[in-house]
Amino acid sequence: MRVLVVGGGIGGLTAAIALRRHGIDVLVLEQAEVMAEVGAGIQIAANAAIVLREIGVEDAIRAVGVKPLSYDYRDLHSGRLLYQAPLGDEAAARYGAPMYNVHRADLLDILSAALPARAVRFGARCVGVSQSDDGVEVRLDTGETLRADALVGCDGIHSLVREHLRGPEEKHFANILMWRSLIPAARLDGLGLEERGNYWFGPGRTLITYWVRPANLYSILASVPADEVHRESWSESGDIEEMLRSFEDAEPRARAMLEQAQTAFVTGMYYRDPIDSWTAGRITLLGDAAHPMVPFLAAGAGQSIEDAWTLARVLSRRQNDVPGALLEYERRRLPRTTRIQAGARAVVKLVHESEPRRLRDRNARWKGMARIDPMAETSWGLAWDYDVVRATEGPPGEVLNVTGLREGKRLRRPEAQRAFDLWKYAFRPEDVARGHDGLREAYDRFLATNFPLPDAVRATELELGDVRAWRVASPGADSARVVLHFHGGGYLIGSAKGSLEYASRLAAAIDGTCYTVDYRLAPEHPYPAAIDDAVAAYRALLRQGIGGASILLSGESAGGGLALALALALRTAGDPLPAGIVAAAPFTDLTLSGASVRAFSGEDPAANRDLLTFMAASYFQGHEPTDPLVSPLFGDLSGLPPLFLTAAQGEVLLDDTTRLAEKASRAGVDVTLRLVEDSVHVYTIFPFLPETVSTMEAVAAWARHRLGRPGAGARAAG
Repeated sequence: MRVLVVGGGIGGLTAAIALRRHGIDVLVLEQAEVMAEVGAGIQIAANAAIVLREIGVEDAIRAVGVKPLSYDYRDLHSGRLLYQAPLGDEAAARYGAPMYNVHRADLLDILSAALPARAVRFGARCVGVSQSDDGVEVRLDTGETLRADALVGCDGIHSLVREHLRGPEEKHFANILMWRSLIPAARLDGLGLEERGNYWFGPGRTLITYWVRPANLYSILASVPADEVHRESWSESGDIEEMLRSFEDAEPRARAMLEQAQTAFVTGMYYRDPIDSWTAGRITLLGDAAHPMVPFLAAGAGQSIEDAWTLARVLSRRQNDVPGALLEYERRRLPRTTRIQAGARAVVKLVHESEPRRLRDRNARWKGMARIDPMAETSWGLAWDYDVVRATEGPPGEVLNVTGLREGKRLRRPEAQRAFDLWKYAFRPEDVARGHDGLREAYDRFLATNFPLPDAVRATELELGDVRAWRVASPGADSARVVLHFHGGGYLIGSAKGSLEYASRLAAAIDGTCYTVDYRLAPEHPYPAAIDDAVAAYRALLRQGIGGASILLSGESAGGGLALALALALRTAGDPLPAGIVAAAPFTDLTLSGASVRAFSGEDPAANRDLLTFMAASYFQGHEPTDPLVSPLFGDLSGLPPLFLTAAQGEVLLDDTTRLAEKASRAGVDVTLRLVEDSVHVYTIFPFLPETVSTMEAVAAWARHRLGRPGAGARAAG
């Protein structure tokens, strides 16, 4: 077999080395006359280092690069430490390899040296490609035509090969410009810039800086809003006044560092949207040609390197079926690279926030994440926690998609698979890329599209005290029998309006009325906003003359945790307690210590550990996550009203449900626990599921024995 690789960058060279190690003949076509790279730093995380180890170049990289001890996030104006992600030996043990910071030119030299001179052809500018059933052809600008069995486009964001496959496509400008500079160590004496990722974040701008050669050369990537740079040429220049003006109010150490730059070049931040295919016949794409991404997850080169290993391994196993091998390569890589593309854009949005309130929210979320995610796995694990060498030996369906779900996961029953697929496709790459704003819009769209309120049911928007809510009831229903419901969404997304269909079935189950509460959401309204709203809504019902014995609390996921926290708050305050609590997969432990959170992450289409960490930290922020009003599992559950708890086997919050049931039972609480097989997170919101129908019937029977007369209610002891 012979493969032509168009493009001699990191991805192309790595692919050539990997292919040769698998016995495949390769020729790299590089249009540059010599291997030259404008100086810049590059970060090689564990996921890429594992491949570089496998192809025999890790020792060379270790000899010239730097192993940073951590990523330190600081406020650009004050210098205050906001967050720290540990690296060094600790991260190497966790992820299987160290993180390396290197000069891009050094990495390219190392990769080039691992190839024989005949494997790379410089000055080879491709102007056309074509293919037939038995081969491919590349036409050079000299008129020469080269033939091979397969063609791999590694020619970057402006890929000629991609345009051949897909036609002209728009690329997107992120409205951010990036200054790059390299500073000799002698100019930085006394600034205390350790071998760490030294990062500063300010309104709309960032400084990403680190050593790329030990005690020798320091790399700076300074990003600024696009309208702050006005120049005719974006090439390297000694004129850095514009860069310095963009950081004139930076804290002294950051400012002093920038002032030592003597030259810099500036480039725009561009990306393309994820695509659904990058292979046709014997031609495929790799790296930025397939999935160009913004550089804020330190993942672009790493994904190219992962691509290269996967391509080589799959082609080596299927040499008699090149088109099939390339489709398998795409199937193994496309879901993962789509996830990384979306994640990188979400990070860009996060670190370039400019509104003061959103900056406070972000920094407070980082503070919360440090409490429950000390290894920063949520921030970086989606890129780093992946061994492509091992993964390529397993089934293609093991790869995680944009929402962190194992792509090949399936349920047994058709109706269960229908619910699974609704969850699976609820969030699109663009939604994920927009952070919590995109997740909110997507979740509201998901609920409105799939769960409309039945025509026969009335819904009225109102206030319970000072809290917005919706009242849902069937005609003729008993207005004195009430469910007070709290929607799910991790305290970050969701709405009362989105839960109206479920609220209508809760109302029908008790032949009464359901109030679903629009409690305030994080990160804008962190703890205790949600619990304050819950207490206010409950007390408003009491003031209407509805006794606690005529009220059931209800919630799914985070809403279930909020309902339980409300009962604890009411007990402490001495308010009349409700008649009972119905909770579907309640989020009761925001420290995420339940074994199912990690065990079933990737199996649950609705939630995963990364998302739950992001949501939980957004909610409790600087507060203690083991506070029972944040995480009811840590509370004294004695004296609570009867509980009806349900969850699905195999969902990430299964242990939050079962541990609460066990603890409540030991405390003497009347607990009904209903676990279902072959289903999804908060299955009760899917009215077409048989297990939902049977569970709602069980809730109705359970409620009949617990709801008292209108106006009744016992005051809690103490």
